[in-house]
Amino acid sequence: MSGGLFKQEEALLNKAKEKEAPKSLEGEQYQLLLKGYEKLLKQTRRLVKMSDRTEAQLNLMSKEQVELNQALSGQNTKLETLSIKLSKYLSPQVYESIFSGKSEVRVGADRKFLTVFFSDIVSFTEITDQLEPEILTRSLNAYLNEMATIAISHGATIDKYIGDAIMAFFGDPETLGPQHDAVKCVTMALSMQEKVKLLNYELNKMGVTRPFNIRCGINSGICTVGNFGSENRLDYTAIGNQVNLASRLESAAGVGEVLISEETMLLTHEHFDFSPNQEIHVKGFARPIKTYNVTRIKEAKDLSANLSFHSRGLDFEIDPSVLSEDSKKTIQELIPQLENIIQQSKNK
Repeated sequence: MSGGLFKQEEALLNKAKEKEAPKSLEGEQYQLLLKGYEKLLKQTRRLVKMSDRTEAQLNLMSKEQVELNQALSGQNTKLETLSIKLSKYLSPQVYESIFSGKSEVRVGADRKFLTVFFSDIVSFTEITDQLEPEILTRSLNAYLNEMATIAISHGATIDKYIGDAIMAFFGDPETLGPQHDAVKCVTMALSMQEKVKLLNYELNKMGVTRPFNIRCGINSGICTVGNFGSENRLDYTAIGNQVNLASRLESAAGVGEVLISEETMLLTHEHFDFSPNQEIHVKGFARPIKTYNVTRIKEAKDLSANLSFHSRGLDFEIDPSVLSEDSKKTIQELIPQLENIIQQSKNK
């Protein structure tokens, strides 16, 4: 690359060597000047050659860097694709806690307060006997897909599918408190019941002549939750008597019912209406278990017009929806007195 850069300088040097020294310079000085110029020319040529080699090395390194970046990009794409595929086998909360580094992938469990949910399709075995395998597969997957969408939207951790049955829970790996978890779980169950009624129209188009009806069981209590299994194969799940009770409640529920335990009822009574159901006997529990059917979501009170204030020297609470005529008259009489008290306090 640098071979022809100094032809002009070399020609000038050779021509100067052939000529005699100018009158203004002595011969010895002229020779020293020529040698200095020749030396400078050689050093410059050597520097340019070094620069050429460095540039070639940089170009090679740049090419290798591009190839390395392409290889890394390809590996990242593969890892991302694999990650998306793996996420299908895990509940979103579990997937997030593992891949974000919040949870360690190891055998181990903790005791936590959970609200556990079970559901299944009533008389599903009889329904399957009437369906072709292809129709059964499509209809069951359609059902599970809709139920999973509702569960995830309410923040549930989907534990597993057991045929047509679903096990899910609230309280781990994320929780906003026992009451919030229980309310979310019952709300989810009611949403599932409503969705199944709509889904039956679609299932009928697939060839399912007998409609799907589900029953749900919910219980709240201390459970053991975490990774169970071996070092080579782990299963993230919840176990314990409280989980077993939720399963029994689901079995005892009627068609289209959401059957809950007394513990769940106490956590959610401000948000739902219930009707007492029969007591059930469950292995592992000394006393019969009180059960309740969830009938509906309570109508929310309009609290926007309520007045409430509690402080030193002032304590009142007014709910317009329950005020009597006498109470309204008393408030009107108190307003002038309050204005006088305020005015007197300003004058002090």
